Amino acid sequence: MSEVLSKMAIKSQKKSTTSMLKKLISYFVPAALAMTLLAGGCAKKSGEIVGKAGKMVITAQEFEETMLKRYRSVEFAEKRSLKDRKELAEQIAENKLKLQDAYAKGIDKDSLVVAKADEVRKQSAIQDLYKVEILDKVIPPEAIQEEYDKTAEEIHAKHILFKSYTDMEPNELEVLKERAEKCYALLQDGADFDSLAKNMSEDVTTAQQGGDLGYFTWGKMVDEFQETAFKLKPGEMSDIVQSSYGFHIIKLLDRRPSETRQPFEEAEENIRMGLRRKFTDELNKGAEDYLAGLKEDAGLKFNYNRIQNILDKVSDPDVPRNNSYFANFSAEEKQWSIAWMGTDTIRVSDLEVEIAKTGRPPQWRDQKAIIQMIDRMVLPDLLSDRAEKIGLYKSKTVREAYKLTLEMEMMRRIEVIEVDEKITLDEDVLKEYYNSHHADFMTDSTVEVQEIYVLVDEEKGKDRDYAQKLAVRARKGEDFTTLVKKYSERKSALGRDGKIGPITSRQYGAMGQEAFKLEIGETSDPIKMGRRGWSVIKLLDKSPARLKDYEESKAQVERLARNSQSDELKTAWMDGLKKRYPITIYDDRLMTVLPIPEGAAADTTKQPEMKTIPISKGNNE
Repeated sequence: MSEVLSKMAIKSQKKSTTSMLKKLISYFVPAALAMTLLAGGCAKKSGEIVGKAGKMVITAQEFEETMLKRYRSVEFAEKRSLKDRKELAEQIAENKLKLQDAYAKGIDKDSLVVAKADEVRKQSAIQDLYKVEILDKVIPPEAIQEEYDKTAEEIHAKHILFKSYTDMEPNELEVLKERAEKCYALLQDGADFDSLAKNMSEDVTTAQQGGDLGYFTWGKMVDEFQETAFKLKPGEMSDIVQSSYGFHIIKLLDRRPSETRQPFEEAEENIRMGLRRKFTDELNKGAEDYLAGLKEDAGLKFNYNRIQNILDKVSDPDVPRNNSYFANFSAEEKQWSIAWMGTDTIRVSDLEVEIAKTGRPPQWRDQKAIIQMIDRMVLPDLLSDRAEKIGLYKSKTVREAYKLTLEMEMMRRIEVIEVDEKITLDEDVLKEYYNSHHADFMTDSTVEVQEIYVLVDEEKGKDRDYAQKLAVRARKGEDFTTLVKKYSERKSALGRDGKIGPITSRQYGAMGQEAFKLEIGETSDPIKMGRRGWSVIKLLDKSPARLKDYEESKAQVERLARNSQSDELKTAWMDGLKKRYPITIYDDRLMTVLPIPEGAAADTTKQPEMKTIPISKGNNE
């Protein structure tokens, strides 16, 4: 599935519908954590064991959830070969070995580890509070049911995308739309959709597959796209559709009953979260009223005179801020009381501490800005206390969030102890590494060239033949610099008479590679440069690789020596763990999790891997 179109992708790129709702919800829980805690998997509930790692087991459900996180979609995951599945199962197993080692060494009692888990527990409880006190009361059940009904079928579609960017000027957007209209006209005249997608689509994840998005259900794509796609009939093509990603032309291939639809009870929570934008105003008002009630119940009161005193002092243009926003405050002034909450007092010094946490000075233009900072200081604890009071710290999601974070932090900490803290990088070690790895510290060979760049323009006859004629003229003795000044269209190099370099073979694409095949003074044939240009180059100079001396290479030596020691220590550590906690993987059971569809071949295509394979809900025998 295209990462360009998915709602998961757009959530990380688009701003909230209103800044007020975003601000209010931020009091409840950081957005990244909310997405982590509320993202629902479609794993089956089977407790079948597909592997063992010491005293811990890998269940079919855990393996399926991890496959879906790794491979992003059911369709891609179910085509994984046994080799891919075993590699993934072994990574899960190795993490469980690390976890058992961490428990054996008491890392679950480490104060820093526990503190991070406690913070996540607090945030998770606040998120549950938001659900119980705001979401459940604002979003009606019938809206959730209506959205669920739309997921009964899935569609198979392809598209051609002309990608827009947030900083595009209106005239640039109009040019982009004209390109989409030309493509649409070609399709209307009978052009092949797949061929145009390969040559024109700017969705890099699907273009070479003819724009194929595979099967997807309602809710997986951005609204403008899915609302059009789901109205099409098989074989039908849409008009041009504009979304936040640009202009699309969509073709529907097939419809079928959804093969991945969850039971309503499992899907309900994700649907509710997905409906937040639709109910922005209501959620905004509900959250605002709820927070106001919390502050009133807690007895939060403000000293408006002192807050104005702060504004007056921090607005003084004659006072340098330097490292402190309160540089002109005396010790006595830093003890000014600016707010009270029950028996607690909030002082100027508390604001100073809060600002230090963010690392950047605030922009205070009125009293409201200071009051908002005080709100940010007190509301998390008020929300947390409320969540604990109504029993949310004991909820399943909160307990799971705590355990997941605790164990992830335990694994990080044990790896620091067993690997990072055992690395030694004194001068003797670094010099020994340098002397035994000279090949790693060689400079690249470089070349300098002079280029005539021709921008393709079919109407003016500027094509490969045009560039070839320039190459022939240069070989016959015409001055290359004169040809550059008259014909080259790479503006960035014209001030240097078309000279480029020194460059390596990895720079400037095909031109960089072809330059190394030339002799000094030789002129090349035209070199294709992307879709829009041809380059004719003359080789001016070529410099061989050389060994950098130790001091010149020291930062690189330290990095490579650290990586080398880290790999050796990690391998030795894992080898020892595997002897203490044997790993068993059941190959036949792995193949029953998201099984390869009948008649389909295993796919060995790789996708970007997750940085961390999580431990899932701690399975102990």
